[in-house]
Amino acid sequence: MVRYSFFFFIILILAFPVCVFAQQGAAGVRDYVGLINQSYHPGIVSYFEKAKKEYEKHGENDTAKMIDIILSGSFGSGFLYSDAQGNFYVITNNHVVAQAHTISITFERTDGFKMKIENLKIIATDEEQDLAILAVPSGERLPVTRGLMFLTRQIEEGEDVFSAGFPGLGMTPLWQFARGTVSNAFARFPRSIINDQTMMGPYIQHTAQVDAGNSGGPLLAVQGNAPSGYAVAGVNTLSGINRQAANYAIPVNTVQTFINDALHPKPETFRTALDERLAQFVDGLGGNTAAYPHIAEFLSTACIGENVEYAFEEMVEKANRTVIQTFIQKSRQGLVGAMGISVAWTIENSIRSTGVLRASVKEVSGEGSEYTVAFTINNKDVNSVWIREYGNWRIKSFGTVAAGDRELVNRRQIERKTAENLRVDSDFHIEAGYASLFDKAPAALYAALSFEYFGFNVYFANSDFWNIGIFGGLHIPLRAGKIGFMPYIRLGGAFSYDQEFEDYKEKTWGAVGFPFSLMGQVGLKITTSYVPGLFLGTGFQFNFFSMYDKDYKDYMKMGLSVTAGYAF
Repeated sequence: MVRYSFFFFIILILAFPVCVFAQQGAAGVRDYVGLINQSYHPGIVSYFEKAKKEYEKHGENDTAKMIDIILSGSFGSGFLYSDAQGNFYVITNNHVVAQAHTISITFERTDGFKMKIENLKIIATDEEQDLAILAVPSGERLPVTRGLMFLTRQIEEGEDVFSAGFPGLGMTPLWQFARGTVSNAFARFPRSIINDQTMMGPYIQHTAQVDAGNSGGPLLAVQGNAPSGYAVAGVNTLSGINRQAANYAIPVNTVQTFINDALHPKPETFRTALDERLAQFVDGLGGNTAAYPHIAEFLSTACIGENVEYAFEEMVEKANRTVIQTFIQKSRQGLVGAMGISVAWTIENSIRSTGVLRASVKEVSGEGSEYTVAFTINNKDVNSVWIREYGNWRIKSFGTVAAGDRELVNRRQIERKTAENLRVDSDFHIEAGYASLFDKAPAALYAALSFEYFGFNVYFANSDFWNIGIFGGLHIPLRAGKIGFMPYIRLGGAFSYDQEFEDYKEKTWGAVGFPFSLMGQVGLKITTSYVPGLFLGTGFQFNFFSMYDKDYKDYMKMGLSVTAGYAF
């Protein structure tokens, strides 16, 4: 249940996200701007559904409902664009659809009527520019005959602009159309505080209201010859943190260049682009720093979805605190990206045999949109498959741990079930059996009840002699396949009823003493997963200090027991 406790923490983050990138809206009439919804890869949905059933089984229905909210997918905004041939597309941000397996867009009129278009296809994305273009399936009925026009003049500082889209009120997206002004027509700024040498932009900085849910919508300016009365000046993409009304849009000329490249790809450049991506990938693997954040940037949604179940549980059980913290931080930005961290970690864990990774490309083969790439990493060859996903080269499979192999998951489930059935971690044991007290009583009954750190035991030879002890100690759980071992060590005290000692005191003038001893006990219990909880055990007890009369030699000194028991 430990992994589900961690799972619950992630659900809280995902259900109540902290948005750094403000998802911004499109301006103009409602018929041009839609609400984009995405659903996740079936592998991710399947794993979360399993977690949901686990919570329902334990009566945690509120958490199960939160999983339903997460699986409903995130949302953003987008707007219609049409080319010279009349083909319709949707323009939005890359981060709006980066986690998507299927995508839809919904247009909403003022009377509440909604028109939903399913199965939009991602044509291309640009991670650097944060742009994406989606194809509308042919034959779909749309609310307009042409898409939004693009602004044909330079935007001016101080000019009125408008944002529109579907920011969320809680988890409910609502239409919003807002006026603002351009405060910086050519804004450029460092990518981060750490990376202040790489500049981002130019962007259009403006004050039109934007909120989480508006991402991917257009920034509009008035243009008289446009059917809607507005033309696209840019695509809203992010907001300044700790700034008042500092919102940023990708300029229309950058958007037009992206669209042209996306709709007119050059297959002859695919291999060149792959070689560049492989060089970036190999360069990021070098050194002794953690490579999994770098690897995650190259994973396809298919690779993440097909391997998430094994990878997530592997990471939760084996990764260190730093990895878990990285995963949690990524969870605040999105589900698939976070799950990609777990897949990337399993990849790094499988290839890092020493403190330093040394990687090179050994061989590349294939054609079109899929290539097989063999790497040499720390003198070992590792095969991978790379595909063109949304216009970018990404990893479909890597080695054996990220190959979509259900056998890994099945084996892990069998291992977990076996571990649960072994019950070597149980803290409540009851056992009984035969004991020999050597010269004191060759045959006796033995019983013990033990908890996490303490317990009781009893030796019963006959009505003339019995011994009861209380002890503290620990056992060490060891697993070897379907067999479990529980060696233990205990220290305590034992009180005896000993009729021989009572007779000795009556016969011996001046004899003193008390039938109490300090004792030590060592032993071993053996169990199997075939009969969960049942174990066989043997133990040896030695009474090393006695309060009997010093001349009385017949007290219990040692005991050897053979028992059967049950671990709860």
